[in-house]
Amino acid sequence: MWFKKIIAIIFLIYGTIGLVLPSDPSIIIVGSGPAGIAAATKLLKNNFTKIKILEAENRIGGRINSIKFGDAYVDLGAQFCHGQEGNIVYSMVKDFDILRPSTHKFQMIRSNGEKVDEETANKIMNFAELLLEASEEDPLPECENAKSVGECLDIRSKVLEDSSKNDKQKEIFSEAHPWAKSYISALDGTLDLYDLDYNTTYKTCGGDLGMNWNGHGYKTILEIMMQKYPNPDHQLPIDNKIFLEQTVANISNWQNDNRVTVTTTDGTKYEADHVIFTPSVGVLKANHEELFTPALPADKISAIKNTGFGAILKVIVHFNQRWYENNPTWAFFWTAKDVDELEEKNLEWLLDMEGVVQAENNPNVLVFWYSGSHVPLIETLSEATIKEAHEYLINKFLAPHYNVTMPDKYIRTTWFSNPNFRGTYSYESVKGHSGGQYNLQEKLGSPLMNEDGKLTLLFAGEATHPHYFSTVHGAIESGYREADRLIEVYTK
Repeated sequence: MWFKKIIAIIFLIYGTIGLVLPSDPSIIIVGSGPAGIAAATKLLKNNFTKIKILEAENRIGGRINSIKFGDAYVDLGAQFCHGQEGNIVYSMVKDFDILRPSTHKFQMIRSNGEKVDEETANKIMNFAELLLEASEEDPLPECENAKSVGECLDIRSKVLEDSSKNDKQKEIFSEAHPWAKSYISALDGTLDLYDLDYNTTYKTCGGDLGMNWNGHGYKTILEIMMQKYPNPDHQLPIDNKIFLEQTVANISNWQNDNRVTVTTTDGTKYEADHVIFTPSVGVLKANHEELFTPALPADKISAIKNTGFGAILKVIVHFNQRWYENNPTWAFFWTAKDVDELEEKNLEWLLDMEGVVQAENNPNVLVFWYSGSHVPLIETLSEATIKEAHEYLINKFLAPHYNVTMPDKYIRTTWFSNPNFRGTYSYESVKGHSGGQYNLQEKLGSPLMNEDGKLTLLFAGEATHPHYFSTVHGAIESGYREADRLIEVYTK
């Protein structure tokens, strides 16, 4: 009789709360980028101890990758703190006197060796910045009906050329068009400006939009979150929870079981109560069909397919001795004659070179930024081709003004061709907004439950943030969001 009463009580409790939760749940976080580290550190601070972080690369950081090169750290991935007001990265780091304001001002040089005069250069920069600052609430009048940023750029370029005071200035304005395409593409990470939606829901944080890490590298924010900086004695117990070179092949049983199974490419199986998935939307685009069993819901698959995802590329070079002024920033414009020469030499990909800047607090290192449709091609070129092309650039644009020498070391980034990333960051695409499809980021970030209503599969990462997509601060906020989601479940 007493046994039946106990069974009845258990049944009553189970029926009342819906499901029985473990007191110390096991959580697997896929990916150790800023979203994954944010989720893990928040969970650890709230006494969740059964955490495993599975990382496909042989390092942590995801699209943050700071390496020592020259006199300081250079960032192969995320590089700038984009804004101060409302930016969680800035809030975490501001008291450590690390970040420095942006000081770059473009010197514009034509491929015939001429420097662009200041008046013309200022008009070109104002033209580009106006386009960047336009928003859904405050569009440029002439672009009111434009669907893509590419369309608006074409319209604005015609307006700029028509405003020229003479034929030479008009010629320079025309040469600025390919540079402006690369400049804007670099900020949004798109390979195609005609796929970048003109009406964006992205929100800009107030303040300096290009604060740099003064040679410490963006890795510093990971160290701050893990409490390894400023005092490593206070670090969180996270190192032994990170498993490197563990590429996830499949996540199963998330819908119809109480435990989720994560299988890696080497056949290792892990089980957990919850999984937080943080890899890029580029990885989801390529692999979502194989990654999840059963398949993801149709609305999430649609969001994956319709979210834009592209790539930028950096070629970082080191010189034995600096031959240029401190902190130069150059933009290169190609004359029509030299564009023909590029095509003859199979170097038309150099048209996607957005700018050259000195690495922060690293005087002997320059960074060549590339963005646009040629980025996938540039990643496949031989090291010899990269070396020859950049020597050609230096001789063509800079040798007329400096006593140049050639680099002795080169690094080229390969985010697009790396299967663990498939690119750099997300953007809102024209296709994504067609037919009124908005809030794709929220659909990407919505968690999934099993048949009993238990949260089993959660999603974080920059592409899941409704307003700060494409940024590290968006990624961190998304990691905290998913950690908070689980914390709330277990502290009700």
